[in-house]
Amino acid sequence: MNDYIEIKLHKNKPPQQFCCTLLHREPGYAVLRYVSNEPGQIADIRIGAGSTTVAHYWSGRPYVVWRMFDRTGRLIGTLFHICADVRIFADHLSYEDLLLDIWIDPGGALRILDEDELHACTARGLLSAEELQRIGQAQQHVTVAHAGIIAALTAFEPGNQPERTCSGPSS
Repeated sequence: MNDYIEIKLHKNKPPQQFCCTLLHREPGYAVLRYVSNEPGQIADIRIGAGSTTVAHYWSGRPYVVWRMFDRTGRLIGTLFHICADVRIFADHLSYEDLLLDIWIDPGGALRILDEDELHACTARGLLSAEELQRIGQAQQHVTVAHAGIIAALTAFEPGNQPERTCSGPSS
């Protein structure tokens, strides 16, 4: 088991750190796994205890992708976090969350999440014009290309890798 730290930097709240298992790392790309001991929620989507998140991070892309599975390995959905400044190191990675998320359910239906949080941070001056442009471009790209992006991620999903677990809160 490899303990690896994910650091999520926020515009409107303190940074968060999560203990994960490193599944794969190469220059500019890492894959982490997190098995949740506690139930969680993303918008109105309930994520049960025992769920597994397989998270993909690229240093050159404007998003990270979380594939979420229930305790039986059934896909709950895919979450794209629009982000900036993904940095991958030997024992940790970090990224700046740019608030907007895109949820893809198992049937392929797409939902834009956290627009209210994005608008509130924009009104408070927490986002630059460049960041707002980056968010819009990333949203457009993911909206159009999500199916192809997701199709390329299956090698690290439950059933395709040996089981390893790690303790700590879900990211």
